Amino acid sequence: MPLTLQEVARQIREALEDPERGEREAWLPIREFLDEFRAADPHTREAMIADRPDPAGDPRFDAYLAALAEYLALRHGLPVPVWVEESNRFLDRWWFPTSFRSLHAMALVESPASFRRRGIFIDHTEFERC
Repeated sequence: MPLTLQEVARQIREALEDPERGEREAWLPIREFLDEFRAADPHTREAMIADRPDPAGDPRFDAYLAALAEYLALRHGLPVPVWVEESNRFLDRWWFPTSFRSLHAMALVESPASFRRRGIFIDHTEFERC
């Protein structure tokens, strides 16, 4: 069974609670989720994003998962889950997940609307894999 955003949130929470793993490893389940989402059929994709994830332990990741679900739904013609509109899925302060300040200007321009409206700014490489 492919990862759901519920499982991704649980794995993020576990990484954030472990000082040896931390935020760097919190991104790993997101990458795995994206790989599985790409390989899934439309029905499975819808199931992967449909259910509300429990809090991930960091409001930035809660907002990120909502932005991701909305982005993927719109991009693939799936219903946008209702949970993505919950108030705790939006940030009060802008967040640039990259540690490279030189990419911030590009992220302001390139971020998909589902991320920008939540105060999250990513560049075009966010969904690319090596």
